[in-house]
Amino acid sequence: MEVALRGSSPGATTAGIMLLTRARQLGLPLFVSVVGDADDIVAVPGPAVLYAPVLASCGVGREHGAGALVVVPGPPGRPLLMTATPHGVDGWFEVSRTGEGCHPATQAYVRLCNDPRVPARKVGKAVRRVMSELGMSTEPAVLDVLFGAQVPPLTRLSLALRAGRSLSGGRGEPITRFMRGAAALDKDPLSPELDGEDFRRRARDGQFQWIVDGLSPALRDEAEEWAETALKLSFEDDARDLELLYRVAEMASHLVQLPSHSILPPLGAAEDSVATGIRAGLNAEGEGDANRQLVQMFTFLGGRYVREAPHPYDVIHDPPPPLEDTVGRWRWFCAQVRQGRKDADALWPQIIDPPQ
Repeated sequence: MEVALRGSSPGATTAGIMLLTRARQLGLPLFVSVVGDADDIVAVPGPAVLYAPVLASCGVGREHGAGALVVVPGPPGRPLLMTATPHGVDGWFEVSRTGEGCHPATQAYVRLCNDPRVPARKVGKAVRRVMSELGMSTEPAVLDVLFGAQVPPLTRLSLALRAGRSLSGGRGEPITRFMRGAAALDKDPLSPELDGEDFRRRARDGQFQWIVDGLSPALRDEAEEWAETALKLSFEDDARDLELLYRVAEMASHLVQLPSHSILPPLGAAEDSVATGIRAGLNAEGEGDANRQLVQMFTFLGGRYVREAPHPYDVIHDPPPPLEDTVGRWRWFCAQVRQGRKDADALWPQIIDPPQ
């Protein structure tokens, strides 16, 4: 029994893998070909970390014992792409592998740590001390997760804590122990959009005192001093590193409104898998190509690429974004793969029991 598929490389290849795998499980003699040239496949370069059951089942970037975690290697100087959204169809952000930071707030932290001025270095040192007390690694990559992950703020904090503790192997203090649990119900958390001048004006006028007041006595004085120093430096440096102060204040404005003895949002399977997979992602060096790995699995299972075939089945076919749009290409690739799986499910009854 022979089946030919025609469509985009990732979608048709995934559908072919699904059909071949199912036929093998049932002991059916099925031969699958894709109309196209294997040498013309679209590159989907790493490094990348995501939770994608379909990709993992196709053998793409699968980590042994890590379930549906997918880790694709890439050049060491290239940022690591991550997403906590299942199947990788959205929510991508970048994590630095060079220690310089990808998010503007992380870059501000790195600049302050290397600043020749003692007060500036103290601001960076205080951030490291808090991260250490929470059992987190002090790698800038953890701050990229904290500030850049495309999930709600408190979930972002849970994700960063999990990632930071996974890198360090520590536990640390529960972060809610540093909160009073006396919510200011008449206050709104800070907006994710930064208006630097408005924020500095309101901070100088004491309009964010309620955030500091929500901290426990063990942390309040130190946090107040840290914020005053960071705010003063922002006036000296023309708001160069204001992003760090704002992002910390934004996170704290959500955190201090939690009730007493509450917990952070629990992570889902995708979020937890990606957070614990950050170590593998940061260390995954090499020339990785997710689409190439997909093709290799297809040919390993006996699939073939042909120039033409009679009566091929059409599967998903959307043009890819340009190669320089790395996030867009990964989003496209993951959507194609997921749809390819659905196309295979729809084709299977037609192959096994075709209409007469």
